Amino acid sequence: MLVLGLCGLLSVARAEFSFFLIDNFESGNADKWYKFGNLEMSVAKNPSVEAGRDTVAESCGDYSLKLKGRTDNWYVGGIGTDLRIDASAFSRIQLDLYGSDAGGKLKVELYDDDAGNPVVEVDPAKNWAPTKDDRWIAEIPVYGKGFTRISIPFSAFKLENPGTGNGIMNFDQKDGKNGLLKIQFVFLTGEQKGSAEVNIDNIILTY
Repeated sequence: MLVLGLCGLLSVARAEFSFFLIDNFESGNADKWYKFGNLEMSVAKNPSVEAGRDTVAESCGDYSLKLKGRTDNWYVGGIGTDLRIDASAFSRIQLDLYGSDAGGKLKVELYDDDAGNPVVEVDPAKNWAPTKDDRWIAEIPVYGKGFTRISIPFSAFKLENPGTGNGIMNFDQKDGKNGLLKIQFVFLTGEQKGSAEVNIDNIILTY
């Protein structure tokens, strides 16, 4: 009976901690991330939090990635990182955002491999759209000051470039494919002209 109980506890523990960490920025750098557009990117110190008052903020640790910029037509810029992983065991992406009074939104982009190579080939003349792979998108709002935990099921992502890849969300690495190739975040302002700012932290894939 005791053995069964321990096995049960171990199973629960494995389930609770089964995730793939993309980044939590506790290293103090963002070397794995590239940026584009007019976006400024820097690793920033998180605001101090009184213990027990905000569990999301407490989980964010010491650092997060600050994004800010200005635009005259909604689009500020974005960031991305290469993954090339088998993400078929997961069903959602989760991240923590610290917003500002300016609001805005983030477009989350996931790229899967349909061409059988580890590089996303794009067409600069068509807004850098993939030419052989699928791009899946979901948009999330940026709320005011304070950390907000966002969880997006893969089922909420929509195919942005139908007819390019196979139109199937295949994040596995079967048949020589490279799975989930990369992730990008595109930052848009709340007003057509203006500035916006957000901190991103604890980016994970989970169940």
